[in-house]
Amino acid sequence: MKLWIAGTVAQIKAVAATGLATAIVTNPTVVAQWTAAEKKPIEDIALDVVQSTGLPLYIQLHGPSAATFLAEARALRRLNPLILPKLPSTTEGFIACRALADEGIPVLVTTVCSVNQAYLAAVAGASSICPYFARLGESGQDPAAFIATVAALYARLGIKTEILPASIRTLAQAEAALVAGASGVIIFDELYRQLCDHGVTDASLKGFESDWAKTIYRFENKL
Repeated sequence: MKLWIAGTVAQIKAVAATGLATAIVTNPTVVAQWTAAEKKPIEDIALDVVQSTGLPLYIQLHGPSAATFLAEARALRRLNPLILPKLPSTTEGFIACRALADEGIPVLVTTVCSVNQAYLAAVAGASSICPYFARLGESGQDPAAFIATVAALYARLGIKTEILPASIRTLAQAEAALVAGASGVIIFDELYRQLCDHGVTDASLKGFESDWAKTIYRFENKL
């Protein structure tokens, strides 16, 4: 299972420090926000993020041609091999994905909204795909059913491409994606901080605290 995170630079560094995140993901909106907030080029920010966190960072590239995607990906990877490409589900994106995959570079393919696109991403050698969960639901599709269909197809064909949905806006959507067959989820900091919330957990801890108040112990002195 994987937990990929998004957010401000400060937020992702804080989550990375917990040891629970396995990668960091951007989109053009996040990249624009980073550069506006940090007053630096994305190259400088990306290098700082991977050096600070030690985590892979997927940067969504601009393109739109395969040649431009490849030039952008290689320029970023010269800075640090932890900076990885995120490409759209377009013909040019798939061409670039195939070339990068042939070089052994993990590629995240985004905007995957159909089984055909998921199939092409796998043919192109994508290490992972990124369906949009909430956006698919808003378009009239059943996103959980879509993930289940793609997961079953990949399993039947022995495809190693992983499914990491984004556009996860609620805890229920995160659970639905995982149950449907996703390898993990891509979530923003605000939702990450809610993942362990549950009323039964809170009530149980409250009861445990009253029991601790009655317990004799010394181990706190050794912390």
